[in-house]
Amino acid sequence: MHRTQDTYALSHFRQHTSEHLERIREGRVETITQNGEAAMVVMSPERYDFLVHSVERGHLWREALRAYRAGEPGVPAREAIEGLAKALDADS
Repeated sequence: MHRTQDTYALSHFRQHTSEHLERIREGRVETITQNGEAAMVVMSPERYDFLVHSVERGHLWREALRAYRAGEPGVPAREAIEGLAKALDADS
């Protein structure tokens, strides 16, 4: 979750980079401003990956719901789970 106290001027970010990196490594997300306007968002690679994967999963769920509502045939649950396990290289 983003908090307004996690907004800093670019000059502060430059002068206190190690402090910012420590907070970011703890999972915080910071907004950096330039001339009083948001210029960038800084987060850890793990947080970024989580957000990207969350968006991708959401897209897949929306597409599955669209197909279901349109009456398109689905895949039997066992087949879907086995396919997922195989894709993840997990034991059945």
